[in-house]
Amino acid sequence: MTEPSNPRLIEEMRWQLREIEARKAENAKALAGLAASGGVTEVTSPDGAVTVTVGPGGVIGEVRLTGKAMESSASALGAAITATIHRALTGEPAPRPPRPAPAEEEHDEPADTIFDL
Repeated sequence: MTEPSNPRLIEEMRWQLREIEARKAENAKALAGLAASGGVTEVTSPDGAVTVTVGPGGVIGEVRLTGKAMESSASALGAAITATIHRALTGEPAPRPPRPAPAEEEHDEPADTIFDL
């Protein structure tokens, strides 16, 4: 069984294919230009385990993991990836590590010492 041939339909499909190829080339050129001009944002997690690159329009370009990422639990790694992507998309700064609790003052004398006045 042969399919019917329609020259207009074939020419229309060829035109659409040329248009798609032209747009593809334009997009590749635009993305290369943005990358060269710094249009790509790269953010690394505070512990250095996750790095995310984001391009124009919030397109995730790449997620890289270091060996340190493999040392954490699946839930901690997922949270680190999510937080790093969020920071890359919003531009929020990395969270600061928590402040250590104030150290108790050290005394030369034991606490139960009685002082003469």
